[in-house]
Amino acid sequence: VWYESYEEPDYVWQSSAANSDFEPKFSLAPLTFGTIKAATYAMLISVPLAVLGAIFTAYFMTQRMRTIVKPTIEVMEALPTVVLGFLAGLWLAPMIDNNLAGVLLCIVLLPASMVLASYVWHVLPQSLTRRVPPGWEAALLMPVLVFSVWLIFQIGHPIEAAFFGGDMPNWLSNELGISYEQRNSLVVGIAMGFAVTPNIFSIAEDAIFSVPKSLTSGSLALGATPWQTLIGVVLLTASPGIFSAIMIGLGRAVGETMIVLMATGNTAVMDFSLFTGFRTLAANIGVEMPEAGVGETHYRLLFLSALVLFAFTFFFNTIAELVRQRLREKYQTI
Repeated sequence: VWYESYEEPDYVWQSSAANSDFEPKFSLAPLTFGTIKAATYAMLISVPLAVLGAIFTAYFMTQRMRTIVKPTIEVMEALPTVVLGFLAGLWLAPMIDNNLAGVLLCIVLLPASMVLASYVWHVLPQSLTRRVPPGWEAALLMPVLVFSVWLIFQIGHPIEAAFFGGDMPNWLSNELGISYEQRNSLVVGIAMGFAVTPNIFSIAEDAIFSVPKSLTSGSLALGATPWQTLIGVVLLTASPGIFSAIMIGLGRAVGETMIVLMATGNTAVMDFSLFTGFRTLAANIGVEMPEAGVGETHYRLLFLSALVLFAFTFFFNTIAELVRQRLREKYQTI
């Protein structure tokens, strides 16, 4: 709609204003866009962590270590999302704001450091590597992970001072014209990714661990390597369960309310930038339903928002079930 005093047509959700010279503006487009944006960034972070972690835990990790790791991650599911949102808004957002260069470097350098650590492990003398029982190698990565994050954050400050004038958020706004908000999509993506990861991990790990041992033993007996067995047998057989885990995680991300409500600016904008906020359908209903007058346009549109959110989840769950059934029919006889 092209509203009065606007330079061009725009999608706007503005249910209240500070002055009386005001006309309510109700477009579900920015709320729907924000819901998709939140789910996208959360899944980009949670899916690789959860699925790869499930593969390692179920297939490579020793049974004793698995009995420690799996319950620990599953306990994370019980964390209230309001606590995660509180921590994301009051601790994570300022921390990322003060270490933006280091956080962005972590996205690239942290996986590279893990690969480098694995390479160093393989070139070490076998007299050293044999002292670590098979399946316990992941325990050695924990101090490497902590040290890598600390080192990257230490490197980030000199890089920010040398190339971005010591203040990367202001440099993005002034030099590149990219809007930057402290409570942005990066904060929500990390916080929601942390919340969704246990759900995906638990279901995917159970699916991979439930693959019959006869299949893996037969593949190894025929000369396949453990990695070939994993890719050609285990993952294909467990693919329906892994796909179901991802879709359940997506449903959790789409319907999340408290983390989005507390960790982003709740700005109803249509911008896919990593450094701007957004407003989702679920968060908007939670914020504005107590203020809406019964029977008014605002009130009815909030119910329409709930219907749109239901349609989202129903559509994706239906597609997921169809794909899961086809995967099960295709790989059940492997």
